[in-house]
Amino acid sequence: MEKKSSSLWESLLKSFPWKDMTLGFLIPKMIFLYGLSRKMPFFWGGIALTWCAVIFFMGHVKTRKVNIFAILGVVMILIRIIVVIAQRDPRIYLFLLAMDNIIIGVICIVSLFFRRSIMQLFAESMDTRVPEKIKQSVYYSMAWRIVTAVWGLVYVLFSLALVLLKANNLKIVGTIDMLASWPLMIVLFIFSIQFPKWYWKKYVGSE
Repeated sequence: MEKKSSSLWESLLKSFPWKDMTLGFLIPKMIFLYGLSRKMPFFWGGIALTWCAVIFFMGHVKTRKVNIFAILGVVMILIRIIVVIAQRDPRIYLFLLAMDNIIIGVICIVSLFFRRSIMQLFAESMDTRVPEKIKQSVYYSMAWRIVTAVWGLVYVLFSLALVLLKANNLKIVGTIDMLASWPLMIVLFIFSIQFPKWYWKKYVGSE
């Protein structure tokens, strides 16, 4: 049991894109939320967008890989700037405030209609070593489709939960959103790392 637990954390530490997530998503989100708290969303939103753009292009030039977190960061910030513009209507304001989470969920769900789901594309952009036996089987893409579907469902439900919380207590939601979003993402990434291994071992007979 101890060996298995150690293997899980070793796999997580090696495979999880901690740096990309922190630089591309968490930091710009915190910058923008700080700007909201200071009632300067456009100024700090511009700084956060610039941060995302710099991280994206620096990463692309250096590694030739796409930092999906920087893209999600840009989407989140733009959506919330629209929220600020539309906040005169409380109903629209409440729903738009959760749109960044809804968009992540919708992107995942829509990608299921393509040959390769977004989580498969993301996994293949990383340095993941998957045996050819697995890649040639139908279970390879199926595992990523299941992972992608879970991401989509969880983020849609999370956004709906935020909307319900906003309807009751608007002030506390920003804190809950900031504190809950990154642990949720980490849990989903742990699932994304471990589930395919279990799935392939069960149906293909090899990791």
